Amino acid sequence: MFRLKFVPEEEADDIRQLLAEHDIPFYETSAGRWQISLAGIWVRDKEQAQKALVLIREDQIKRMSNRPPPTMWDWILGYCQHARQNPAESIFTFISVILVLALTILPFWALLK
Repeated sequence: MFRLKFVPEEEADDIRQLLAEHDIPFYETSAGRWQISLAGIWVRDKEQAQKALVLIREDQIKRMSNRPPPTMWDWILGYCQHARQNPAESIFTFISVILVLALTILPFWALLK
């Protein structure tokens, strides 16, 4: 129903409250110790799942309409917060980007010499 990865706790609490207010029973799963599982909020009944999806979609649309668009500074701050919380992932991503750029540019660099 609703993935919890990178979701602020306030927003997750609002979704929990929204489902509780509409008497939709739900359960949660965590990402686990190694962060490889899917953290999320789930509904067992298919009919209630459809109702929950509509409610969550309306809530997300309302959130987006009330929020100003992110600036470049917001993106930089968000990346720095993510890097601080997940240093291994950030380092691996950075090394991967550098490796792909090097493999892409290296053949052309050799042609210029």
